Amino acid sequence: MGNKAVIALFGMSGLLILFATYASLLPDVLESRAEVEIAKSKVEIKSFLNTASDWEEWLFEESLRNSEDWKVIPAGKASGEGSVLKWLSERIGDGGLEIKKLDTNQIIFERISDNNSFRDRCYLNLESTRNGTKIIMIDSLDVSTNFIARYDAQDEQYLKMIDSSNVEVLKRLKSKIEAE
Repeated sequence: MGNKAVIALFGMSGLLILFATYASLLPDVLESRAEVEIAKSKVEIKSFLNTASDWEEWLFEESLRNSEDWKVIPAGKASGEGSVLKWLSERIGDGGLEIKKLDTNQIIFERISDNNSFRDRCYLNLESTRNGTKIIMIDSLDVSTNFIARYDAQDEQYLKMIDSSNVEVLKRLKSKIEAE
């Protein structure tokens, strides 16, 4: 009987080692890129993006913001670096966004879900153009704590879905800024 237990123990250990090895080979960080041109100056865009609580209107779809389970909680500074937007939602999960850097050429913000299923640092690089400003969004999504997202990240379609989602976010931002 003792030999069977030892064999089972080594067999399970081997399976755990294989699973851990497989998991270590999966991507930890995904990088998405999207861009849009806005008919406003860098200064106007920076001014619009100065307060994280204003980001709710373009960062999240209208149907989500209008749902019964959507709530926003004020946190952090009112504006500028350190400005925070926290949300509660059964549909997408609870989370927060903080503006980390805000200058004329670049805006950096971080998002994290309260259940830690995703974390990302996003860079909005601003380049002057003839007709306004091009915003180039580089989104570094850390999926290291979410095995399912790491597994899904192997599929090229998964990154295309994230790219597409970021393009839609930038289109909402463009619409909102140009309407002002």
